[in-house]
Amino acid sequence: MFNLKRFIKFPGIVFSVVFSHVFFISSNVLAQSEYPSKPIKLIVPYATGGVSDTIGRVLAQSLGNVLKQAVIVENRGGAGGTIGAAVVAKAAADGYTLLLTSPPMISVAPVLLKDLTYQNEDDFTAIGTIIVTPNILVVNNNLPVKTFEDLVAYGKGSGKNNLSFASAGPGSTGHLSGQILLNATGLNMVHVPYKSSGQAFPDVISGQVSMVFDSLPSTIGFIRGGFVRPLLVMSEKRTPSLPDVKTAKEAGFPSATMNFWMGIEGPAKLPKEIVYRLNLALKEAMNTSEMRKQIETLGAEIYLTSPDEFKALRHADIEKYGKLVKEMGLKPL
Repeated sequence: MFNLKRFIKFPGIVFSVVFSHVFFISSNVLAQSEYPSKPIKLIVPYATGGVSDTIGRVLAQSLGNVLKQAVIVENRGGAGGTIGAAVVAKAAADGYTLLLTSPPMISVAPVLLKDLTYQNEDDFTAIGTIIVTPNILVVNNNLPVKTFEDLVAYGKGSGKNNLSFASAGPGSTGHLSGQILLNATGLNMVHVPYKSSGQAFPDVISGQVSMVFDSLPSTIGFIRGGFVRPLLVMSEKRTPSLPDVKTAKEAGFPSATMNFWMGIEGPAKLPKEIVYRLNLALKEAMNTSEMRKQIETLGAEIYLTSPDEFKALRHADIEKYGKLVKEMGLKPL
């Protein structure tokens, strides 16, 4: 029980205790109100040169302009993004180390990798999403199909057991997209995994593999160049980048959807003031005319959410795609 008489006898102790608590609280509030007071590190958990790296770098430039502080991209690739994620999970919860994240990293890699050094949901703070893009199905130009309905008919008719699809490897979004469509249509195809989608496209273009599933930003250049034929976007609505390409729902397969989003998160227990400061800054950074232009060129769309909305989206995708990976029989490495 608190003994008031004891502290009255020693007023200096009372002053010291009260002063220390006030000083701690005041210093903490002051530090947050002045945020950011030094450069911010943005961990991109993939190698340089890919879509994630490109988006991370254009975001860093725009976000730095908004925050009036440098945002420095640091690539920490490997193990499906989990190496970079581990760096952020262990970082101080002060807002100076952030992570560019996406569905494969949060929902697939943790299921396939045994020895993660962090808890997939508990060790991170959701800040907000930045873009969304559908996964897309493109086929070799010589395949005798013009629409997705044609492909289904061909795959169940004269082309039965002759179709194959490429992806960026087991558990990649392309692999999951293919499985989602196979489940929806009942088609039978051989999965041909590559180390990256960049390695897959030459074989699809040459006809060694029938088709490939990938995110639109990774695919849009091959489509614009006429090297492959787009048949389907796996989103709920058509993409402005390819307005003539049907959605899976329009083709008669409403369950065959898979969107690829990117978002920003930080370590667990990030102060709310910093979380909301960053969320507002992300929205301002993404809404500049230059950013809109660059995102459109990549074939993506700006997609902004609140921290709570992003947290709910992360959880839903972890449940959905984690379950799919297990159903596909993929074994942990």
